[in-house]
Amino acid sequence: MGRWGAAEGVLHLGRRQVQQCNWPCSHASSPWLSLCWLHKSITGYNAFTGTIPSQFKNISRLQYLDLDSLYMMSSDLQWLSELSILRYLSLAWVNLSGASNWQQQVSSLSHLQYLDLHGCNLVDSVSISSPANFSTSLSFVDVSNNSLRDASLMFPWLMNSTGRLEELNLANNELKGQIPVSLFHSCNLVELDLSKNNLIGDFHEYIREFSRCAHKPLKFLDMGWNEITGMVPDLSHSQLQSLHVLRLDNNRLSGTIHEGIGQLSNLTHLNLGNNFLTGLITEAHFSRLSTLYTLDLSHNALAFNVSVDWIPPFNLINIYLARCKLGPDFPTWLHTQTMIDYLDISCAGISSTVPNWFWEPLPQMMYLNISHNCFRGKIEGPILPAIVSDQGLSIDLSFNLFEGPIPAFLSTASQTFFSNNIFSIADPLLCANSTKYMRFMDLSNNDLRGELSDCWRGFELLVVLDLSNNQLYGNMPKSLGSLRNIQSIQFEGNNFSGEIPSSLNNCTQLQIFDVADNKLSGRIPSWIGDNIPNLLVLSLRSNNFHDPLLCANSTKYMRFMDLSNNDLRGELSDYWMSFELLVVLDLSNNQFYGNMPKSLGSLRNIKSIHLGGNNFSGEIPSSLNNCTQLQVFDVAGNKLSGRIPSWIGDNIPNLLVLNLHSNNFHGNIPLSMCNLHELHVFDLSLNTLSGNIPKCICNLSAMATLANSNATITDNFTIGIYNDSTSLIWKGKMSKYRSTLGFLRSIDFSSNRLTGKIPSEMMTLIGLVSLNLSRNLFSGHIPPTIGQLKSIDFLDLSRNHLSGTIPSQLAQIDRLSVLDLSYNDLSGEIPLGTQLQTRDASDYAGNPKLCGAPLNNTCPIHGHQISEHDADGDDDEQFVSEGFYIAMAAGFVMAFWGVCFSLILKKSWRYAYFKLLSDVYDKLYVFTAIKVAKLKRIRSQI
Repeated sequence: MGRWGAAEGVLHLGRRQVQQCNWPCSHASSPWLSLCWLHKSITGYNAFTGTIPSQFKNISRLQYLDLDSLYMMSSDLQWLSELSILRYLSLAWVNLSGASNWQQQVSSLSHLQYLDLHGCNLVDSVSISSPANFSTSLSFVDVSNNSLRDASLMFPWLMNSTGRLEELNLANNELKGQIPVSLFHSCNLVELDLSKNNLIGDFHEYIREFSRCAHKPLKFLDMGWNEITGMVPDLSHSQLQSLHVLRLDNNRLSGTIHEGIGQLSNLTHLNLGNNFLTGLITEAHFSRLSTLYTLDLSHNALAFNVSVDWIPPFNLINIYLARCKLGPDFPTWLHTQTMIDYLDISCAGISSTVPNWFWEPLPQMMYLNISHNCFRGKIEGPILPAIVSDQGLSIDLSFNLFEGPIPAFLSTASQTFFSNNIFSIADPLLCANSTKYMRFMDLSNNDLRGELSDCWRGFELLVVLDLSNNQLYGNMPKSLGSLRNIQSIQFEGNNFSGEIPSSLNNCTQLQIFDVADNKLSGRIPSWIGDNIPNLLVLSLRSNNFHDPLLCANSTKYMRFMDLSNNDLRGELSDYWMSFELLVVLDLSNNQFYGNMPKSLGSLRNIKSIHLGGNNFSGEIPSSLNNCTQLQVFDVAGNKLSGRIPSWIGDNIPNLLVLNLHSNNFHGNIPLSMCNLHELHVFDLSLNTLSGNIPKCICNLSAMATLANSNATITDNFTIGIYNDSTSLIWKGKMSKYRSTLGFLRSIDFSSNRLTGKIPSEMMTLIGLVSLNLSRNLFSGHIPPTIGQLKSIDFLDLSRNHLSGTIPSQLAQIDRLSVLDLSYNDLSGEIPLGTQLQTRDASDYAGNPKLCGAPLNNTCPIHGHQISEHDADGDDDEQFVSEGFYIAMAAGFVMAFWGVCFSLILKKSWRYAYFKLLSDVYDKLYVFTAIKVAKLKRIRSQI
C-alpha cells in the first residue's frame, strides 16, 4: 500500500496517521469536514467511533480512504457516489449491515482499484444492477467475513473487473450457488479465496479453463469448506508452478489424486482432507514437493504405498493423515520429519509397537494423535526434558492396546487422552514432577488397579480428570481437594469405598462430579449443595449412600442429578423450587415413601423424571402438568393410585417414555394419551386398568413410522456430554437404554383388566418392536392385519379370551423372535411358515381347538384348515353338507349314463372303444410276458 502514501487527497484513520491534505476546506460545516483540523486532532488508533457522516461526499478529490478498524457504522453509502476519483477504499470492520444498496453505491466508483469491506456485516444488496462506469481497474477485492448469501448476485457484479483482478477474497460468507467458469478467465489472479461458503462447481473444469491463460501467477487457491465436486486432475501440465497454497479440504471431491500434483515444486500447503478421494498415494505424489510443510489428506479412503526406506523430499511441520491407511506396519518415513508441530495419524490401520524414536520430538510438538489404531505393548520412550512453557501439547493415545505403566515423560502434555487401552499402572504419570501445566487427563476405560496415589498437589491447572471404568479401590485421596481449578471429576465404575473426602469442598469450580457405580457409603455431604455453586452434574448412582438427602442451598445451576440405586430413605423433601435448570432427575431404586412433592411442578426445564422402584403413594401431583418439556416420566414400581391423569396427554406433547407399570392405577386409559405423538415407550402394565384400548391409539405417530429417531436426552457442557438413560422390561428382563432408545418402540398393557377387542387401528403402528397385551380380558379375533407389524420382535397376547384362527399374515413377520398366544380360545390349524411352525408348543398351550405343528394335535383329514366359520360352529354354512352329497350322486349318474347311451346309440364309437380296450390288453400282456421271461433267466444264472 506504499504507492498510496504519496497520492494527492489521502485520508487514513486506521493506522494512527492522517496523510497530508491538499484539497480546499472552505465548505466545511463541521470538524469532520475541516480536514486540516482533523489532521491536527487524530492522536491514536480507534480515535473515532459512531456513524460515518454523509458529509464525506464533499471531499470530492479524495483518492485514498481508510477507516479500517475504527468500529464505526453507516446505514447508507450514498456519499460514496460523490467521490468520483476514489481509488482506495477500506471500510474493514465498519458496521454496514444497514447499507442495503452497497453494491450499487460501490459500483459508482469508476476509478476504484482497491476495495476492502471484510467484516462489515454486509448482506445481499437489494439493487444488483451495475452501472456502465463500474471500475474495470479493480485489482484487490476483499468482502470476506460477511453475511452474503446469493452467489448469483455477487459473481456477476465482479465480472467487469476480472480482467485485472489480482486478489479476490469471498471467504467466510454464506454464499450459495455456482462458481462461474468465467471467474477462472482472470489470468492475473494471484490469490483466490472462496473458502467456507456453500458454493458448488467442478474443480476439474475450473483448472481446465484456467490452463488456457498464458501467464499464470496464481500462488494462493483456497476453495475449502464448500460443495466442490470433481476429481483432482493432472496439475503438472496446468502450468500452476507458482502455486504455493492449494486448499480443497471439506468438499465433495472424488476419484483418485493424480501423481502430477507432485510436480508443483513451490507448494507449501496441500489440503485435500475430508473429501471422498480414493486410491493409492505413492512416492511420485511427492516427488518435487521439497518446500511442503503442511500435508492434509485426512478422512479420505486413501492408502499409502511407499517403500520402507523412503526418504521424503520434504520436512513437514503439519501432518494430517487421519483415516488414511498407513499400516499395518509403522510408517518409518516419519523418522525423517524432524520439525513436526501437529501430527494426526489416527484411525490409520496401524497394528504394531511404537518405536522409541517416535517420542523424541514431543517437547517441540503441539498436537499428537495416534488414537483408534491397534498400537500394542508398553511405551518405552527416551528420557525427555520437561516442557518449560505451557505451549499446550495435546496427546491422544486412546482406543489402542497399550499396556503396562503410563510413562512419566507423557506428563509434559497439557491434555492427555489415554482412554480405552490396557494401561495397568498410572503412578509414574500421576506422581511425576512435570504435571504443572496439565489441564485435561482422561485415563478412563483402562485396567488401572490398586489404590489411587495421593499425589495430586502438583496438578495446579487440572480442569478435567476422568478415571472412570477402571479397577481402582480404596478411599478417594484427600489431596484431590487441592485441585482448585478442577471442573470435572469422573470416577464412575471403580471400587472406591469409604466416604467422599471433605477436602473436596475446596473444589469450588466443580461442575461435574460423577462417582457412580462404586462402593462409597455414608451420608451425602451437605457441602455439595453449600460450597459448590456451579455444579451442573451430580451422579452418585449405585453406591451405598444414605440419608439425609442433598441440601439445596446452591443448586440453581444443576442440570443432571442421579442418586439412583442407593439406600436413601424417608419422605422426599419439598425443596425443588431452587432447581431452576434441572433437566434430569433420577431417584429410582431407593426407599423413598409418601407423596410425590408438589414442588416438582416447578421444574420448568425438566426433561426426565425417574422415581421408579420406591414406595411413593397417593396420586401423581397435578402440578407436574407445568413440566411441559418432559420427555421421560418413569414412576414404575411404586404404590401410586388413582386414575392416570389426562393432562399427561394434553400438556406434555414431547413425551418419549411413559412408564407407570407396577402401581395401583385404575380406570380407563385416557383418550388424551393419543396426543403423545412422540411416544416411543408406553408401559401401563401391572395395574388395575379397565375398559377398552382407545381406537385413536393409531395417532401415536412415532410408533407408526419405520424411521429411527434420535430419541435421546443429551446435555452438552463445556467439559463433557451427559446422556440420560431409561430402564425398561424387555423380554422379561430389566434392560437399560441410552443411545439406542430411538430404535425402541414398545407398548405394554399387560396384567390389567382391559376388555373388548384388540383394535385393528393398533395394527397401523408399523414401527412397533414390542407389543404385550397379555393377562387381560380381551375377546374377539386377532386382527387379520397384524401382519403389517413388520418390525415386531416381541408379541405376547397370552391369557386373554381371544377366539378364531391365527391370522396367516402372522407367519410373514420375519423378525418375530418371541411369540406367546397361549391360554386363549384360538382354533384351527396353525398357519404354515417357519416363524410359527418352529416355535415351542408352550407358545400355543391352553388353546384346545388349535391343531398342527408344533402341537401334537393333528388337523382333520385332507389337511383342510378349519375356517373361521368352522370354529364358530356355524353348521348351516359348512361346505361338506347333505346337499353336497346329493349333488355329487346326481353328477355321477348323469356322467355314467351319458357315456353308456353314447356307446349304445353310436355303432362306430362302440367299435372304436372296444378296439382300444383290446389293444391295451394285448400290450399289457406282451409287456408282462417279456418281464417274467427275463426274471426267470436271471434266476437260472444265479
